[in-house]
Amino acid sequence: MKKTLIFVLAIAAMFTFTNCNGLKKMIENADDINYTVNPEVLEMHGGEVAVSIKGNFPEKYFNKKVTATITPTLVWEGGEKALTPVYLQGEKIDGNAQVIEYKAGGQFSYNDKFDYEPEMRRSTLELRITASKGSKTEDFEPEVIAEGIVATPDLVKFVGETSAAKDKFVKDIPDSKMGLVNYDKNRAELKYTERKRDEIVELKEFVEGVTENDRVDFVGVELISYASPEGSMEMNSKVSNDRSKTIDNFVKSEFRKIEEFKEDDFFKYLVTEEDWEGFKKAVSESNLADKDMILRVVNMNTDPEKREEEIRNMTETFEELEKEIHPLLRRSEIKVNVMLIGHTDEEIDALFKADPDSLTVEELLYLGNIKEDLDGKLAVYTKTTELFPKERRGFNNIACVQYKKGDVAGSKTSIEKAKSLEANATVFNNLGNVYLSEGNYEEAETSFQSATGVPEAAAGQGALAIKAGEYSTAVDFFGELCSFNAGLAKIMNGDYDGAIQALDCGADKDNAYNFYLKAVAGARKGDTDILFNNLRTACTKDASLKELAAKDMEFFKYFENDTFKAIVK
Repeated sequence: MKKTLIFVLAIAAMFTFTNCNGLKKMIENADDINYTVNPEVLEMHGGEVAVSIKGNFPEKYFNKKVTATITPTLVWEGGEKALTPVYLQGEKIDGNAQVIEYKAGGQFSYNDKFDYEPEMRRSTLELRITASKGSKTEDFEPEVIAEGIVATPDLVKFVGETSAAKDKFVKDIPDSKMGLVNYDKNRAELKYTERKRDEIVELKEFVEGVTENDRVDFVGVELISYASPEGSMEMNSKVSNDRSKTIDNFVKSEFRKIEEFKEDDFFKYLVTEEDWEGFKKAVSESNLADKDMILRVVNMNTDPEKREEEIRNMTETFEELEKEIHPLLRRSEIKVNVMLIGHTDEEIDALFKADPDSLTVEELLYLGNIKEDLDGKLAVYTKTTELFPKERRGFNNIACVQYKKGDVAGSKTSIEKAKSLEANATVFNNLGNVYLSEGNYEEAETSFQSATGVPEAAAGQGALAIKAGEYSTAVDFFGELCSFNAGLAKIMNGDYDGAIQALDCGADKDNAYNFYLKAVAGARKGDTDILFNNLRTACTKDASLKELAAKDMEFFKYFENDTFKAIVK
């Protein structure tokens, strides 16, 4: 009886020890659990970091009466973030957690995401396991399963491309003066009275004025001769060509002292043998009673002879045409073309300094657009708004200059004034830039969408697409644009050579961050020459990039490389 009692007590003690020892054994053999993380180094996209974990428990590991809570936790210097826990249980636990069998083992899959903060860049992702068996609870040693977060999209610059309103200034303006002479029926002689008619006198005065004005240049002369449409084609052809010779001789004689008129290629000739178009125009503008019928006859008959025959059959009407219309068509026209020479750039600038009130709004906007320095542009556009306060373009262009100078608040005030005068697509793009710089991304996107037809809006839309993690869309927005953001979009879209090209050809190509991003492209390509050469240049231009590079998981493969360490030390 005594032996039986000792045996029972021994079994009870063994059971108690085994019951307590189940957790310890799991902790001791925790290295047997296999974890995989995808991606191996966490990545930030669209402001979030996605985590995918798979855990595999070996056979005869997970005690049948154990419950476990696995909490993925991101840890960085100065902080940590616990993610959504995973709840597991042994096969003899009555609960709702995922069951891991003892004999066969088992696995769990986990997916979660969290908002990214810049300080998380150099961090570790560890699993913290708390397991319980009965009344006993034990913590496993935390296990690090991933290190750091690649956050290259966070380098995006929230700046857009400004769209200055264009001027309508035309430096040299074409002008002309027309004179005409008439002839008798079937004749080509120029009568004395026609030589002295008011139009010809005014034409002579115009030509004389051009010769005396240094700001007007002759371009050429067009001599156009016509015959009225009555009569045979043969007769009309002869008379119209004769009239062309007559007017040619007249003009060259009248202006023989002017050098330009001595050159044959200064003249252009046009002969219209039967002026049916002139006929229809003259009839439609006349007071003829039958003008509608006449026009119908002309329009219904494409054969000139048939037209004339039909019209001659209208005897009374034809007599009126002979009296009122045909004489107007027996003519030659003299068209003298000239070019009015506007102010040169230097003259406009001098006038702006001496007498800005004398300049037109188009001249002021033109001057502002050709100025190369921002302060000079700002002075011109400011004066434009003073002289022309209702002109939207002046305020729009002030906003562009202020934005480029980094005065976002001033730019916002100016562009809102421009919008109050005229809310067009150019204004919406510049307003979108302001919202982008303020971090008001929703309003920025709305404004860019309203900037229809403004190519500069693509830069702001591309930046927003990078922020949203839509890299292919961003590449489409940027197109062939050369800029930091365009290069960043291509890197994130996997086009590393294209990224380097975009970073090398823009106005910001010498910026330290452009070299830094080329170093990232080199790291992704596995090209250490591109990596180290560009990273060295970036850190030389901006020493603060050393700290960034030292924590940047884009370079984690090179953290122990002597060249890398020498660059970032």
